[in-house]
Amino acid sequence: VVLPMLFMTKPGFAQKIREYVESKGDQLITVDAQNDPSKQIELCEDLLMQDIDALLVGPLDSASIKSALVSAQAKNVPVIVVDSLVMDTEYVETTVASDNYKAGFVCGEDMKKILPEGSEVAIIAIPTAENCVKRVDGFKAAVGDYFKLVGNEPDGKGDTGTALPLAEDLLQGNPKLAGFFCANDPMAIACVQAVEAAIYGVDGAPEAKAAIAAGKMTGTGAQSPTNIGRQSVDAAYTVLSGGTVDKDIAVETFLINADNVEKYGTDAWQ
Repeated sequence: VVLPMLFMTKPGFAQKIREYVESKGDQLITVDAQNDPSKQIELCEDLLMQDIDALLVGPLDSASIKSALVSAQAKNVPVIVVDSLVMDTEYVETTVASDNYKAGFVCGEDMKKILPEGSEVAIIAIPTAENCVKRVDGFKAAVGDYFKLVGNEPDGKGDTGTALPLAEDLLQGNPKLAGFFCANDPMAIACVQAVEAAIYGVDGAPEAKAAIAAGKMTGTGAQSPTNIGRQSVDAAYTVLSGGTVDKDIAVETFLINADNVEKYGTDAWQ
């Protein structure tokens, strides 16, 4: 069995999946699109020209990935979507992803505990990634009108380098800014570099946990690559053996902050 995996910006996910696949005596091919949606589609097409059994993909763009999904269906190659979401779910067997809405929600709940009502809070988003949209939706649902949201939710593209000048601009334009919510941890790290404030991300990445342990970042709505990887591979094997799987498989998310970061460690993904 050959299971190619196209991952996003989280090599930890691919590593956990590799360990699980190889424990079963099968082969995993991993290729990295380097945060480029167009390159990801090209890589999908290249892999589909090979003798693969299933395709695991973490979409960088929820809509544009459709062309690759159509190609996979035409070649009768089942697709398991991992960690992110796609718009055109009719072309995939299942989506195994964190409960992204809850990941944002727990951050919002925690921020309300440490910032006073009416504080100015900015969001740095990734509007092309459906999983990140859900994170922002969850955060907003948790805070309601408790905070004053400022800044028009700029697109940080999931990247620290892109998000850093955005964070600096938000701070300059909003001198009373008291907190940031970012749709992923790399963008939250950019906010850490810009200012010490109430800063939340989503991922549970090692560098984010290290920042929390150092008192530079407040919290992260954590995912578990171990659980996502295992359930993704299990779904692929079920489909390949002729079984059926749920269309959506939600993996539990939870808050990591200063109270429990020691439990999860700062050297690796949980």
